[in-house]
Amino acid sequence: MNPFKSPFGYRLITSLIGPFLPLLIRTRIKAGKEDPARVKERYGRSEIMRPPGELIWLHGASVGETQMLRPLIDRLLEKPDRHVLVTSGTRTSADLLAEQLPERAFHQYLPLDTPRATARFVAYWFPNLAVFAESELWPNLIWTTERAGIPLALINARMSDGSIAGWHKRLPLANSVFGAFDTILAADRRTADGISDLAIRTVPDIGSLKFDADALGVDTDERDRLREQIGDRPIWLAASTHEAEEAVFRRMRDELSDVFMIWLPRHPARGPAIADAIKAPLRSAGERPTDANAYVMDTMGEMGLALALADICVLGGSFDPSLTGHNPLEAARAGVPVVSGPYHASFVDLYRRMVDTNSVRIADEDETLSLIRDGLSGKLDEMVTNATQFAANSSGSLNRTVRELEQLL
Repeated sequence: MNPFKSPFGYRLITSLIGPFLPLLIRTRIKAGKEDPARVKERYGRSEIMRPPGELIWLHGASVGETQMLRPLIDRLLEKPDRHVLVTSGTRTSADLLAEQLPERAFHQYLPLDTPRATARFVAYWFPNLAVFAESELWPNLIWTTERAGIPLALINARMSDGSIAGWHKRLPLANSVFGAFDTILAADRRTADGISDLAIRTVPDIGSLKFDADALGVDTDERDRLREQIGDRPIWLAASTHEAEEAVFRRMRDELSDVFMIWLPRHPARGPAIADAIKAPLRSAGERPTDANAYVMDTMGEMGLALALADICVLGGSFDPSLTGHNPLEAARAGVPVVSGPYHASFVDLYRRMVDTNSVRIADEDETLSLIRDGLSGKLDEMVTNATQFAANSSGSLNRTVRELEQLL
């Protein structure tokens, strides 16, 4: 019998393993996955004081989720006496948020999901509202927040068929977790239907918050400098790639050696290995692309710059069965044709709708090579027009989300 199937079993097991978690934390510190200066946050402690007045707590797993929350943070902070606490679980997201969060918003690492750590975290911050984004759900943290009488919301909920099936195998636990939320807003119909069964109530599909995101920012001076160094060579962008599919992108680069490639890995730490493998200059090392036919941009927060340089974007996270795709709307808003590999389980509904409107292409490795040539020659311009219009017509979920959260307050 799986003890994690029931709330009691989950609490018992997480209580028993609590004393051993410092060993895990030390291992993660050695691997560079934890900030040793902020480890106490993992145990629900903090070196900063809770601000007075109304505090809204938002949680996103990592970079993608926390970046999706940024427009929501701005909207919530329109009330002048309000503060926003943002939690996440990765160093990369923490570093990026440190640069981006506005005044009256601040970041903390999410506590470990043990009864003690979560109780300490909730008692210390005691927010007026707790908001979880997408699909990272920590049962002890959710139950502790619920028992404290703090309103709970799950927004932009997005789950694959596999995740929904996994929760159904632990139905008592699922009913307890999803039933704790006062409001659940799903990003797509599949998730809405799946969570409705788990929460035993109807969950609305209001569309993805990522539909409402602004176009990514661009440093125009740096764009012009890089464009001058690259010259008039056509550029294709390999964006948000993962280690599991790097061999595919290396083969594509070899087949397209006559055109310029920008390679932007999903995890910047992969940059040096990629640059070494393809003998390309590395942006984080201060190298320039003048005399090369590829450039590895392994710096955070520069997707907008890369898209502004590209003539076509091939979106990674989609060329290996272990991967589940990335959101194509960022590239669509940038006016760049987008091609994805065949594996995009996290965005099935979005891709289906965009394919139906000829706003994106899904292709295997060989087909992608042909589409890159088409994009560089202007044959996909109609797809760009369609994608830009699709992105413009897909808004509204941010306003609905703000209204629902304000009602909880």
